[in-house]
Order: sequence, then C-alpha cells, then structure tokens
Amino acid sequence: MIELLTTNHLETILDLFEESQAEIKIISPFLTVSMAELLCAAAARRHISCTFITRLYLEDLIAKANSLDALELMLHNGITVYAVQKLHTKLYLFDGRNAILGSANFTSGGFKSNVELSLLLSDEAQVLEELGAYFDNMARELSSSEGGIVTPGMLKDAREKYAALYQSKKNEGKSTVRSIQMYGASLDKRKKELTVDEKLKELDACQADHDLVCELFQEMEHTEQIRYPYTIWLKFVGEGDDRFLPDETYTLTSFPLNGNTAYLSNYPFRAGSVKENDEIYIAALTSDRRGKKQPVIIGRGHLAEFSSEHYATEPMLQKYDWMDRFPWFCIIKDCEVLDTAVKNGVPMDVVWDALGSDTYVASFGRQEDIPAVARKHYQKAHIRLSGNAKQFIDQKFDLLKAQYGTVEYLSK
Repeated sequence: MIELLTTNHLETILDLFEESQAEIKIISPFLTVSMAELLCAAAARRHISCTFITRLYLEDLIAKANSLDALELMLHNGITVYAVQKLHTKLYLFDGRNAILGSANFTSGGFKSNVELSLLLSDEAQVLEELGAYFDNMARELSSSEGGIVTPGMLKDAREKYAALYQSKKNEGKSTVRSIQMYGASLDKRKKELTVDEKLKELDACQADHDLVCELFQEMEHTEQIRYPYTIWLKFVGEGDDRFLPDETYTLTSFPLNGNTAYLSNYPFRAGSVKENDEIYIAALTSDRRGKKQPVIIGRGHLAEFSSEHYATEPMLQKYDWMDRFPWFCIIKDCEVLDTAVKNGVPMDVVWDALGSDTYVASFGRQEDIPAVARKHYQKAHIRLSGNAKQFIDQKFDLLKAQYGTVEYLSK
C-alpha cells in the first residue's frame, strides 16, 4: 500500500515508532533535539536497534538545521550514527515493512510545521527491499570509511569549531564569514576529498535547496503571527558568570513596599516599555537536564506598569547587593513558579526548535538564524516574545505544572 503524507507526518512516524519491533533506520541531513528525544524514547522503550545517517556541516549547525545536542543524545542512547558529505536523501525504514520517502527532514519543522510531501510505503516487498539495500550499502561503506562513524570525539571537535565560528559571525555582524568544515565521509567514487571550490559550491547548493512543494506553496510557509493586546516579555534572571545551579529552586525577589509585600522584576535600565498587565515569562540562566547551558523558563505571571519611582532604595541595596547593577524594577502582580529545580523548566532551545526566529517579535517571519537573532537581543534583560511562542510555552508549562505543581506569588 502507498499513502500520501502531507500534514500528517508526525502522527505517522509516532505510530511507526510504536509499531516497530526490531529496527529503525533513518537518513536525514537535518535533525532537531525534540525529534531525537522521540526516537531515543521509542528505542529505549521497545529495545529497538536504531541507525541514523546524517550530514554534519558547521554551517548547518550555525543555521540550527542540525544539532550537536541531538547527535550527542542519540550516541548516549546507543544509536549508531554515521555522517556523509553531500547528503540530501530523506528516508525512514521500520522493520523492513514500512518506509517513509520524501521531503521531510527529521526536524520539528519537517514533521510538524513545514509544507512537506512524502510517500508512506507499507508491505511493498520489492521496493522496501531495494530501499533497505540502499540504506545498508551506505551504512556498510560509511562504517569502513574515514570519518564515516560519528564519535564523541568528532562532536567535541565540532562543538569547539562551532563556538569559534559563532563568535566570528557575531563579531563580524554579517554573513560573509563562512566555514567549509564538513565532517563525515565522502562517498563520491571519483574522489574522496572535495576541493575548497567544490565545498563552497556544495554549501551554496544546500542554501538554495528548496523543496518543490515549498516553492509551489511558498505563501503557505509563512506562519501567521498570533497577537495579544499586551506585550509578552521573556525576562532573564541570573548572570552569565553567576548562573543558577541546575538543582536550585527559584524564588521571586520580594521587598516590603507601602506596608505590603511586593515581588520584583529587576532591570539594569528603565523599563518604560512595560505596561499594565503585560505578561512575563521568567527564564533562569542555568543548565538544563542535559547539562546544556541555556535559559530555562521556570515561571510566568503579570506585571504592573513601570513607574519612574521604581528604583532601588538603600534598604533594598543592603538586602540585595546585586541591585546596584539592576536598580530599576517592575512589580510582578502575580506569578506561578514551577515547584522543582530550575533544570526541569522549559528550555529555550525546545522553543527555538519548534518556532525558529518566529519565537521573537523582532525576528518573526524573517527566517533568521541564531547569530542574527542574538545580535538583536545582545545584553538585553528582557525580550518581546511572539504570541506563537506564548502558546507553545504555555502548553509545555502546563504539562510541567501538572507534574511538579507551582508556588504562587501575589503582590499586595
């Protein structure tokens, strides 16, 4: 049986994960953490053998098309991972009985939001046998080729080079800095090593590689921005050199004002853009459950309008010495904070994996990469979230609230 997959990619692959008994084999140039987590969970739950073939270019990592965290997660969970240069195939095989072949990468976008077209093949013995042979031959050749097997050492080297390239792009403030670093084996029968010019052409081809379906329905690709009659703020707490320990719990800053307890959100500048009943999502600078350093959303609530009188007093500075760096404040009217360690909140990379640059108002609809967005928000204490991000975060937060409960705060 052959079935057309359009908007039902995610549901289909989740069903196939559950139905698989022995092995899952995937070829995808790109992947994200959220999809890798689903694969690892299925493999562990059903004791399934998994093999994954991907493409590992530094430029793909910078563009968040591929993920070192996802690759490390798969290795940690016993999944065999190979890397091959010039890879564009997307193929998913399940027990030799089912296959998905089409345009969808193993990413949140590919399986949830992008305009994709694939074929689901079930019990088509001859073509499934040929697809299985295609995969096995590639895996066999990669296993005996230099650089074909992805190892922890390879990912460590890639992470170091990624950090240097990211900083270089950030400092330049433009997209002219490029890396031709391509991990993985070359299966080109004519030559095993690409020249510099060939690598640049390959990068150009990857950048210009648009699916036919996406071109036909280009207008459908643009997500409509969800708007609210108030601003939604992502507020960072902690500092780069003074992060929250992952196992710490977060409590709001409080101080008596006019005889009542007030809970505060502090800033290094006047927060004049904060208006009455704006929403706040509190993101602690910490390390998540995987040990990755990043902001993790741990609380949400509402703000009172900023007042020019809201400046740290001497008694405040005596109680909180860090307020000399963050003297301005807004009053948090109400807030709920997850009653658990900060590492268990909503990691921002999960939000980015789902929405990309649509996470933030300033970059919504621009399809910008992480460095471009980071330059816009450099050293800002708070950032405007899109309504789309609010809805996504709320769904995740509600699940965690049901699991851990929350501590409620109310300024009086």
